[in-house]
Amino acid sequence: MYSREEAAKKIIESGLMLVERGLIARTWGNISARVSDTEFMITPSGMAYDKLTPEMIVTCKIEDCSYEGDIKPSGEKLAHAVAYQNRPDVDFIVHTHQLYGTVAGCVGRSLRGRTDEEKRILGYRVPVAKYAISATAPLGRNVGECIKKHPESNAIFMKAHGVLCMGKDAEEAFLVSKTLEKICRDLIRKNLFMSTASRVIPAEKLPEWSAADLVDTIKQVTGKEHVAFDHSEVVLRCSLLGRTLAPIIDDMAQIGGVSFVSLDPLSEDFMLLAAEELLQKTVVFIKGYGAVIATETEDDIEAVSIVLEKNCMAELFAKAKGGAKHLTRPDAWFQRRNYVKNYSKLMK
Repeated sequence: MYSREEAAKKIIESGLMLVERGLIARTWGNISARVSDTEFMITPSGMAYDKLTPEMIVTCKIEDCSYEGDIKPSGEKLAHAVAYQNRPDVDFIVHTHQLYGTVAGCVGRSLRGRTDEEKRILGYRVPVAKYAISATAPLGRNVGECIKKHPESNAIFMKAHGVLCMGKDAEEAFLVSKTLEKICRDLIRKNLFMSTASRVIPAEKLPEWSAADLVDTIKQVTGKEHVAFDHSEVVLRCSLLGRTLAPIIDDMAQIGGVSFVSLDPLSEDFMLLAAEELLQKTVVFIKGYGAVIATETEDDIEAVSIVLEKNCMAELFAKAKGGAKHLTRPDAWFQRRNYVKNYSKLMK
């Protein structure tokens, strides 16, 4: 168990580590530490990790997630609270949106360690908590039910969302996260037989058939100033599916949109159609080329690309494993609306 001063310091350090290791994009993910038998401290909602100070870390009651003060705790606080309620041996929790762990969890199947050491770190298995909209009470309850059924598990897949990693201290929680990510990475690469290198190309370096005209059209129609082209292998392969894709990860619905078309670059009115699609979303697939990303800020380009590639990897992995359920249109629409109206404003 941590003192309040130790907890605040360790939570801030761990947040910076999440960003440095690429386990999250933006301010997604959250971290907490137990400070007494009745309370835990957790990262605030919607604040950048590199801006956090000890005064910003929120103390919540384990029993009911109540808190004092004007700073709101993470919307995932209930998932942390139920973990502390059911796991008295856990004093530190890291909720990440790590690439391979999130992708593996989308197919809805539990996972086991391959070696005795991995099983010791992760527990007997990594189970899957049922899907619910992020930052809602149903999601917290689903995580709680999963922990109750699998009290020996130190990691939980949060379907279509991320993973919850638990430990007696920060070091153990991060070891759980690292171990799970390695297992999931090996599993996904084995099934996809592909490179996972990322590459985002500035708009001015698009193929000659469309570069200047496409960028100008997008900017004129949408008013968005930043346009880039992502042709990483996972995005390229999804563009070749030649059909409209729904988000399979909730981050993609939030930062991307409710659906993503794949346009033929040789079709009539291609550029205008692409621009019109980008009015209400940030991504459009171009069949055979990858995807165009259009955003209001330069920082958004990188964030969208990270989530896009994760979503495309999940799409391909789910297809290789027999399929997975996409987010329903109402769920995707709700998350997109909430992000645009509330969360994204905090980032400006």
